[in-house]
Amino acid sequence: MWQAFFVTVLRDNDQRIDGLALEVRIIGEQATIKLSSAFNLNDPYELKFNLDIDPLADGHEQEYYRNNPSRTVQDFENWKKHALEYDGYTWYTEQQQRNAVAQTIALCSFTEKNDNNLMWSHYTNNHRGICVEYKPELFEYLKTLKDFLAFWKVNYSDEPPIVKGLEDVNSKVEKIMFNKQSEWQYENEHRIVFLSDKDTDFIPIDRKFIKSVYIGSRADKEIDSKILSISNNTEIEVYYGVTLGKSYKVDFKKHKNGTIYSRAFWR
Repeated sequence: MWQAFFVTVLRDNDQRIDGLALEVRIIGEQATIKLSSAFNLNDPYELKFNLDIDPLADGHEQEYYRNNPSRTVQDFENWKKHALEYDGYTWYTEQQQRNAVAQTIALCSFTEKNDNNLMWSHYTNNHRGICVEYKPELFEYLKTLKDFLAFWKVNYSDEPPIVKGLEDVNSKVEKIMFNKQSEWQYENEHRIVFLSDKDTDFIPIDRKFIKSVYIGSRADKEIDSKILSISNNTEIEVYYGVTLGKSYKVDFKKHKNGTIYSRAFWR
């Protein structure tokens, strides 16, 4: 199984960061992977979970004093009474925890296939961008970095996961950071998560981890030329997306000097 990252490529300055176009930041001489805050992702239910707090359950008292070492027995009794009687307490605590997680992590999303038309439409400006294929060694490298937190495949469900108040931390992480609504299942998403308080961050990587770049079937000649120039004299293979076959599936043709491919209906 290989991992792919779809990149939106625009001709204006919207995607320029520190003066560099996004595609240059991703596959250029100093390649990077792009991390995004959960606040910047396209799913408003990102990190959504339903918290289940039972103040009477064994362990809550110890947990309360662990988090509030200066509090008294009466303080705990007041908390327990409030949690039991105030309907909005669990919801408010849930939002606090969700917000706290979102402010301390950034993530990068990968997928398993490069021929999903919805992915090309949603994440590459309607087949005008690129898809980058990485070697498995990239993810082993990323796991060694200082702020690495987790790397898992996303689970999909019809309802948000239920997180118990005293649930194991690893279980909480998996449920909160790696669960999405079933409608997103077509993405086959794998996430790598780092500790970060930035809206956008870039982690430098060696270009040896990049196996191939796939150019969308509607990318213009300027993008074609730029990707070929960036990949020149490297081991990165370049392919062109073709949407003129006899099926709905995106086909790919490897770049060959002097060969011109008919790639999309409007070209």
